[in-house]
Amino acid sequence: MTNKPIAHSAALLALALICLLTVTAHATHISFERGDIFVSLESGPVQWRLADGTLWRPLVGTVPGTGEGMAFDPYGHLYVTRWCIDPWCSSTGSTVEMFDVLGRSWGAVGSGYNCNPHALVFDAANVAYVGQAGCSGSLLKFVPGEFGPRQYDVAWENQGSFWVDLGLDGCTIFYTSWGSSVKRFDTCAGVQLPDFNAEPVAGGQNQDLRVLPDGCLIVSAGPQIVRLDQQGVVAQTYTVPEATYWSGLELAGDGTSFWAVNYETSNVYRFDLATGAVVSNFNAGTPAHSVVGIRIMR
Repeated sequence: MTNKPIAHSAALLALALICLLTVTAHATHISFERGDIFVSLESGPVQWRLADGTLWRPLVGTVPGTGEGMAFDPYGHLYVTRWCIDPWCSSTGSTVEMFDVLGRSWGAVGSGYNCNPHALVFDAANVAYVGQAGCSGSLLKFVPGEFGPRQYDVAWENQGSFWVDLGLDGCTIFYTSWGSSVKRFDTCAGVQLPDFNAEPVAGGQNQDLRVLPDGCLIVSAGPQIVRLDQQGVVAQTYTVPEATYWSGLELAGDGTSFWAVNYETSNVYRFDLATGAVVSNFNAGTPAHSVVGIRIMR
């Protein structure tokens, strides 16, 4: 005959140990860790999520302005671009906010922004490139130790240097301007390069883009995401059955998949790069037209 009190006590002890281990595991997740997912919201906060997409906690900054593009520097600090939220960009936003590895805001960083910095990227030497969507639309280069940024008056279509990424050569900035082109600028030579894409991308509303390790690109282009080969020709498209308007993109880090943000539904999808199949997904739990960017801690 089973001793029920002893069995019951053993079950309670096992449950308590599981709970303790879970709490301890979560309690140690006090800083950004490799694989963590970050999702920017137009309302301002950034969602800090675990590698499986589970919401960990929001990062609420101290700088006014919308949440737009994001990037990590080589030290693991997270930077979020803030669009201005007043008509003249005079007092609220139009800057970049930094969070340390514990998720604490250090306030606005950098200077010399024209208006509406929208996306940024760092190289291994901690040089930052910031694309601006408004006013001059110029691309800014922040070099450690230099006072103020270097400014490049890049060619643009509708939204300046809207989304940006750094090419494999460490010099070429690939960028979109909310149009049908993927544009390029050589920051080492200081010259505009020919557009990367061989033909206009269907949709005409290119947003985020990521350079792949083989020199190809993925680009969110309105209702679809496209992969451009090394000659700038569309090699593959990615989409889902629901209404879509793609914004942020991020490589998953496994070399075989990427994340994409659906601005229409606040659903975030992970696609297999080769097959186009959806590997996983989660919903940000926010209204439509609120989720913008996505980045992963490396």
